[in-house]
Amino acid sequence: MDGLSSAASVIAVIQLTGSLVKLCGGYIQEVQDARDEVFTLQRVIADLRGTLQDLQKFLESNYGKALPTSSRLVSNITECLSDLQALEARLDLGKGKKLMRKLGLRAFKWPLKRTEVEGVVQNLERYKSSFLLSLQVDQTSLMVGLAQDIDLGQLDGAMEAGISGMRFGVQEALRHDPDIASKSLREQFEKLLLQPLLNLNQLGRQPQIAVMVIDALDECERDEDVRNIIRLLPLLQNAKTVHLRIFLTSRPELPISLGFSDIADHDYQHVALHEVPEEVTEHDIRLFLQDRFTKIKHDRNISPDWPGDDVIEKLVAMSVPLFISAATVCRHIEKSKCEPKLRLAELIMDQAKYVSRMDKTYLPILTRLLDDQESDELEQQQLLQEFQGIVGVIILLAVPLSINALSLLLGIGADQISNRLDSFRSVLSIPDDRDQPVRILHLSFRDFLVQPRPKFTVDEPRKHKDIAKSCLKTMRSRLQKDICNLASPGTHRADIDPQDIRQHLPPELQYSCRYWIYHFEHSQAFHSEIEEVRLFLQKHFLHWVEAMSLLGLISEVVGMLDLLHTTILDNNDSALAVFVHDAKRFILKNRHIADKAPLQIYCASLVFAPRMAIIRREFNTELPIWLCQLPQVEETWSAELQNFEGHSDLVWSVTFAPDGQLLASSSDDQTVRLWDLSTGSLQQTLEGHSDLIWSVMFSPDGRLLASGSYDKTVRIWDPTTGTMLRTLRGHFHSITSVAFSPDGLLLASGSYDKTVRLWDPTTGALQRTLKGHLDYVNSVTFSPNGRLLASGSDDQSVRLWDPTTGTLQRTLEGHTHSVQSLAFSSDSPLLASGSYDGTVRLWDTITGDPLKIIGNHLTWVRSVAFSPNGRLLASGSYDKKIRLWDPTTGDLEHTLEGHLDWVWSVAFSPDGRLLASGSNDRTVRLWDPTIRGPKESRDDYVDEVWSVAFSPNGQLLASGHYDKTVRIWDPTTGAMLRTLRGHLRSITSVAFSPNGLLLASGSCDQTVRLWDSITGALQQTLEGHSYPVNSVAFSPNGRLLASASRDLTVRLWDLKTGSLQYIIEGHLDSVKSVTFSPDGRLLATGSNDQTVRLWDLSTGTLQQTFEGHSDTNSAALGYYEMRLTADLECGRGRHSS
Repeated sequence: MDGLSSAASVIAVIQLTGSLVKLCGGYIQEVQDARDEVFTLQRVIADLRGTLQDLQKFLESNYGKALPTSSRLVSNITECLSDLQALEARLDLGKGKKLMRKLGLRAFKWPLKRTEVEGVVQNLERYKSSFLLSLQVDQTSLMVGLAQDIDLGQLDGAMEAGISGMRFGVQEALRHDPDIASKSLREQFEKLLLQPLLNLNQLGRQPQIAVMVIDALDECERDEDVRNIIRLLPLLQNAKTVHLRIFLTSRPELPISLGFSDIADHDYQHVALHEVPEEVTEHDIRLFLQDRFTKIKHDRNISPDWPGDDVIEKLVAMSVPLFISAATVCRHIEKSKCEPKLRLAELIMDQAKYVSRMDKTYLPILTRLLDDQESDELEQQQLLQEFQGIVGVIILLAVPLSINALSLLLGIGADQISNRLDSFRSVLSIPDDRDQPVRILHLSFRDFLVQPRPKFTVDEPRKHKDIAKSCLKTMRSRLQKDICNLASPGTHRADIDPQDIRQHLPPELQYSCRYWIYHFEHSQAFHSEIEEVRLFLQKHFLHWVEAMSLLGLISEVVGMLDLLHTTILDNNDSALAVFVHDAKRFILKNRHIADKAPLQIYCASLVFAPRMAIIRREFNTELPIWLCQLPQVEETWSAELQNFEGHSDLVWSVTFAPDGQLLASSSDDQTVRLWDLSTGSLQQTLEGHSDLIWSVMFSPDGRLLASGSYDKTVRIWDPTTGTMLRTLRGHFHSITSVAFSPDGLLLASGSYDKTVRLWDPTTGALQRTLKGHLDYVNSVTFSPNGRLLASGSDDQSVRLWDPTTGTLQRTLEGHTHSVQSLAFSSDSPLLASGSYDGTVRLWDTITGDPLKIIGNHLTWVRSVAFSPNGRLLASGSYDKKIRLWDPTTGDLEHTLEGHLDWVWSVAFSPDGRLLASGSNDRTVRLWDPTIRGPKESRDDYVDEVWSVAFSPNGQLLASGHYDKTVRIWDPTTGAMLRTLRGHLRSITSVAFSPNGLLLASGSCDQTVRLWDSITGALQQTLEGHSYPVNSVAFSPNGRLLASASRDLTVRLWDLKTGSLQYIIEGHLDSVKSVTFSPDGRLLATGSNDQTVRLWDLSTGTLQQTFEGHSDTNSAALGYYEMRLTADLECGRGRHSS
C-alpha cells in the first residue's frame, strides 16, 4: 500500500475520531454518574487523533514514499477504523437523542459499562502505540540521513538568499545536541544561528545581505528573554560572509526599552509608529485597504467599482494611525456570512456613534455579532453571557488553549464553544483543528474588552477568579498520587515516555497546574476563595508538586508559592500563610530530587523532612509503609534553604547580583555558574578560563561580571547573555581576588605576583599597579564610599590604598598568619579581616587601630562578609562551619552547619535576607541568617584528631587536634577532663613521659610544649625547629625528649633545663617519626626520604640506614602528598601545578 492510500485511510480515521470526541463532549454535559469514564475515553480518542494527524502529515509530505514502516500500517488502520465505527454506533443516539430533547428528557444514559470502557481504552492505546512506534521508526530513519536530505523549512528562504551553508551548520547542531530546544536561550542562539553564520565560507564571493524579521517581540512570555534576545542580536555583526539586517517590531514596553538601552553603543535605528507623520501612515493604510478590497471583490464576485474611492477614504480616516483597525475591518467584512456590501455600509453608518479609535475598531463588530434582531432580550443577555464566559476567558489566559482544552477546563461543550467562536474570526485566530490553540489576533482586543464599558466589558478580576476556580476544580478531580502509574518510586523523569505524561496530564490539567496561582493573584479573592485554596493544598499539595515535577516545571513552584504567599498576606490569612511558607521550605530542600524522580516527594522528601514540618504532619499518611523505622531528623527547618549542585569541583567564590535575582559561583572546574534565586535553577555556565577561578564579582549596576583565575587573567562577562566581553592580561601569577569600585569605574585585582592592579572595566585598560606587599595578595575590596582600597596578603598585613592616586595610606598589622579575606561594613569605617591564624579582626580604617579580635574558629578563617545593615558578620572556615557574629560586641550569635568540607566563601544578599556559601564539597548553599542555629561552646567543639597517646598507667588519654588544642580524656568514662590551649597551629603529635606527669605536644607552629598532665598547666615551650614538628618521644628514663621535624632534623632536649642538647641531621626529607630503643641507647627515625635510620645517642652518630622501601612511584606520590598536606595544614599552602 503506497503512502497516498495510507494517508487516505488515516484521514478517514481522523474524521471519525473527531466525531467521537464531539459525542463524548455531549455526554459530559448530560450524564453525571459516568463523567470520569467519558473524560477518560475522550482523552484517549483525542490522543489517538493527534498521533494520526502527525502520521497523516508525514504520509502526505515529500517523505511519504520514504516511510516504509508507516506505509505498511493498512491492516492496523483498517482494524482501528472498524473498532471506532462500532464505538460510534454505540454512542450516537441520532434521532433518539433529538426526540428525548424534544420531550424534555435532558439526561440520557451513558451506554458503556466501566469494563467496556476499559477494553476500548486498552485497544485504542494499542493502536496509538503501534502508529506512534511506526512513525518514530521512520522519523529516526529520516534523521539518520539528515545531512543529505533534511528540509529545514523556514530556513529555505535564507538558503536561497545565498547562505545555503547554514543548512549544514544547523544540521550539525541538531545532530550533536538533539535536546537543544530545552537549553538556555543563549545556547540556542549560539548553536542554531550564530555559529552556523560564523562558520560560513563564501569562497571569495562578496558578502550576501539577508534580512531577519522578528515580529511582536514584546509578546515573549518572560521579560528577561526580551532583554536577552536584544542583547544577543549585536553578536550577529561578527558574521563576515553575511551582512544580516534585523527588522524587529514590538510595542514600546519597558523590557524593550531596557533591552535597547543595554546595546546603546551599537548601531541601530529606532522608529516609533506614533511618531511617523500621519500622511505617511495614511498613505500606507490606503494602499493596504485598496489591496485587500481588490481581493475581496475577486473572491466574492463583486462589481469592480465597489467600494469606491470615497468609501476607501472614510475607512482610511477611521483607521489612521492604527493598522490593526484597518485589518480588523477587512477581516470583519471578508469573513462575514453576510453580503460584504451590506456589512460595509452598516459599519460606516455606525461610525458616528464611537469616539475612541478602539471603539471605532471593535464596537461596530461586536454590536453586529451580539445584537441578533431575531432574539428576545433574555436570549440577547444569554448570548452576551456566553461571550463573556468564553471570549472573556480566552483573552485572560496566560497562554492560549485549544477548543477541546477549553471545553474540559470550563465544563462547556466543545461544539458550543466552537459555534460561539465561529462569529469572531475577525478578532480571533480559530484553527480548524480543535486541538490547536485559539489566539487573539491583536492585544488591543484584550485591552479593549477589559476597559469599563456599558455592555461588552469583561470584569477582569471576576473572570480571573472564575478561571482560578476552574483550575482548582480540574486539579481536584484529576490529580492523584502516581498519576502516571510509574513502575517504581525511584523512576527518573528522563525515563518516562513523554506520551505517557501527556496522556495523564492533558493540556487543560497542565494549564491548571501551572497557572492557577497566576489567576488567583489577579482576582480579588475573598475569604471563601482563600478557604478553597487552603482545602486544596491540604489535600493535593504533594499531588500538585508531583505533576509539576513530571512536567519539568518544579523550578517554577518556588516563585508560584511566593506569589501565593504575598496574595494571602494581603488578605490577612495567617494560617494559610504559614502553610505556604512551610511548603516553600519543603520545595527548596527537595527541588533537585523531585526534578529527577518525581515520586520521591512521597518517599525521601517526606521521610527526611523535619518532624514538626507542616507538610510532613499534613501528609503523614503518605510516608512509605515499607519503612520499618524512620530516621532521626531535625525538629524544625534549619537555616539552610537550598543546595545548588552542578560544579564538578570545589567552589571558591560566591557573590550576589545587585538586584538579588542571580547568584554567581566560581569553581576549580574552570567555570562560573549563574543561578536563578527565585527558582534555584542554573541559568548559565560561563566557560573560557583555562584554570581554576578564584574569585567572581558583579559590577554595581549588575551589567558586568568579573572573574579572576589561576590562568593569570581577569575576564569580564555580560551576565545577561553569558558573553565574554574582554580579557585583562598583565599579572604574572594567578589572580586571587577581584572587586569593583562602588561607582563601577574601576576594577581591582589581587594576585600571587604580590601586586594589586586597577583596570578600566569598560575598555580593559590598566590604570595603575599597586606594589608593596611582600607575599601573595589574597583579597581586595573597596570601601563603600570608594575612597579606600584594602588588600590582604600572605605577608600577614592589610594595606589601605587611595585608589585614585595609588598611594599607600596605612598598613594594618596584627595577624600572625596569612590574611585571606576582607570586608568593609556598609555604614561605618569598620574593616573585618579573616586570617589563617584562626581569628577575625576588626579595624578602624580612619585611625588604623585594631578594635576587636574575634576568635573561636579554632582553625583557619577563609572568608568574611558583613550584612548590608552592618549588624552581622559572617565568617567561613576550614572547620566546615559558618559563624555569625555581632560585630559590636564580638559575641558569637549562632553557627550554620551543613557543608561537608571547608567553606571557602560567604556573601550576603543585597537585602540581607540570604547568605550564600561556597565549599570544598562542590556545593553552593543558601541560608536564612535569621534562623538561629545552636550557640557553640569552645569546649563542646572537637575537630579532627591527628595524634593520640595513653598515659603509662592507662588512666589518661591525650589527643592532639587540628584546632590547635590538646585534650585529656578519661578513657574509662569517655569524659573530657581538660583542654590545653597555647599552640598557634595544629597539633601533630602527643606523648606522655614515662612517669605520666608530663605531656609533650608537637605542632605545626614549629614548637614543642610540655604540660602538667594533671593540672594542664604549661611547663615549658621548646623552640628551635624551622618547620612543623611531626613527632615527639620521651627517652625511657624521662630525661630527654626527641622531636622530629619537616626541617629534616631531629632535636634532643634536656627536660630538666629545657635546653637543646644536640641536632641530628642526615635525612634528605621531612622526618615523620621518632622513637627510643627500650634501653635508651639508640634512636630510630623514619623519613619521607624512604629510609629508617638508627642513631647512637651517646655520640649522635649514624649507626645504620635501612633502605627497604623501594616502590619509588608510591614513595614519590607519598612525598608530594605529604608536602602538600603539610603545606596546607600548617598554613603554608600554595596552589601549584
